[in-house]
Amino acid sequence: MSAKETFDVIVLGSGGAGCAAALAASSLGLTVALVEKDQLLGGGTADSLGTFWIANNSMAQAQSLADDFESALTYAKFVAGGQEVPENLEAYIREGRRVLDAFVEMGVGLQLALGLPDYFYPSGPHSCGDGRRMVEPKSIRRQDLGAFANSIRRSNHNVQGVAWSDSVGWGGFANRRNWPSAELEERVRDGVLSCGEALVGQFVAQMLKQGKVQILLGVKTKGLVTKEHRVIGVETVDGTMLEARRGVILATGGYEGNAELVQRFEGFPEWMNPFGPENTGDALTFGTQIGASVARIGINNSLFIGTGVPGRPEAFFSVGLRGLPMPGAIAVNQRGERFGDETQFQDMVMAFQQYDRRNRKFLNLPAFMIFDDQFRQRYPVMDAMPGQPAHPDIARADTLLGLAEKIGIDGPGLAKTVAQFNADVAQGQDSVFGRGRSAFSRNNAGDQELKLNPQLAPVQTAPFYALPLKMGGVCSAGLLTDPHARVVGADGQVIEGLYACGNAAAPTFLGVGYQGGSSIGAGIVFGYLAAEHAGTHSVS
Repeated sequence: MSAKETFDVIVLGSGGAGCAAALAASSLGLTVALVEKDQLLGGGTADSLGTFWIANNSMAQAQSLADDFESALTYAKFVAGGQEVPENLEAYIREGRRVLDAFVEMGVGLQLALGLPDYFYPSGPHSCGDGRRMVEPKSIRRQDLGAFANSIRRSNHNVQGVAWSDSVGWGGFANRRNWPSAELEERVRDGVLSCGEALVGQFVAQMLKQGKVQILLGVKTKGLVTKEHRVIGVETVDGTMLEARRGVILATGGYEGNAELVQRFEGFPEWMNPFGPENTGDALTFGTQIGASVARIGINNSLFIGTGVPGRPEAFFSVGLRGLPMPGAIAVNQRGERFGDETQFQDMVMAFQQYDRRNRKFLNLPAFMIFDDQFRQRYPVMDAMPGQPAHPDIARADTLLGLAEKIGIDGPGLAKTVAQFNADVAQGQDSVFGRGRSAFSRNNAGDQELKLNPQLAPVQTAPFYALPLKMGGVCSAGLLTDPHARVVGADGQVIEGLYACGNAAAPTFLGVGYQGGSSIGAGIVFGYLAAEHAGTHSVS
């Protein structure tokens, strides 16, 4: 790389937001540098399920699935709980349809993920139960990505080649034992990408066709370059100046992998980074160095429950989606007590944050997922197929009391909890927390062969197992942006030439709540809007 290179637009970060921004800028005829400090593309998006939430979209309309702006906005405001920035939320809902149409026109392979309800269906006003607002990438083969065929991050928890709508169509993750094995093997042999890997792949494939995006892997930046109160580029750690005639778009993700920033803004003792190791808060650091405002959502539900993959303890596996909601697993605290509806991870996230002011500690931490050998035989345990031996790193014992002693929780309390839970299972209802009420969770992780309740099964067959539970997710703070994704300075004025999208920006469109696919969806929408603004407005 020379000492100075010039582009119209520079995008930092290659997750869904960054890739969307780069492709959108390229489609406007702009020259683009997509700069990724990791050696692999995809960021946190590559490890996601790849679905994104776009209300009132043309795909649904083409299938006679009605929706409208006002209904979608009403639901989104319900989810946001009053902590959103109204104009940003409205921009996300209003512009989503147009942005989706634009990417489809560019050749990005997308389809509805039918069968995935809105997270708060049916309780949320104007929620939808059939997936009409959920979009997912079409599968794509590695060979379609040319020189970047092996340059997308592998997911820690997705099954290679299986889209979320595939899994729902095959009975959900709790029916993994009955998925078509021959077809799965064929998809692996053919190098089929799905979920978040496919979303990144779809964007990259179109960038390569357009030929206007220079993808730079393993290039670390140390800050923004400004001139006369305008951002004009970035400087790399080797001293190279990457000049941006139109603007710099920060799409570097959040600070989930930066322990200091997590402690400063989140404050949880049992935190685990669910995204890539390079999510260390670059946007927050670079932006604040030149006077950008930081916004924080006071109550953050956009978090996940996970645990380390055995043998790879730093790899986050989302047991809140693929473990705890399956029948025969419960979550308990140090007293051996359940503390929420394990099938709804947002309930669990809020329970994790309860603080005991008298004893000066979090009420439900440490916490563990407890399951038995029947669960192991019937359902996947992280990346192990149903029926496979449990990894030796997973704690186990022949009795509940023995297991409690191993993991350091109250044995009689655990035994009492399991006895009550098993009695409820026999009646087909959870009298304490109401497991099985969520349509979203039933479709995702319910066992349809269990007729009384697809998310209830007893914990009774030795040996018994335990996994430590951690929390991680979309961070609560980021750079404050406006509806064009322009970064706002501490003085309330936009910083010319600087944009932020995805988790680099504060979740002002989201507020308190979490709607599956909204983080990636807003990242894609505001990535497009950032590129559009940079490409169509004159440079002062």
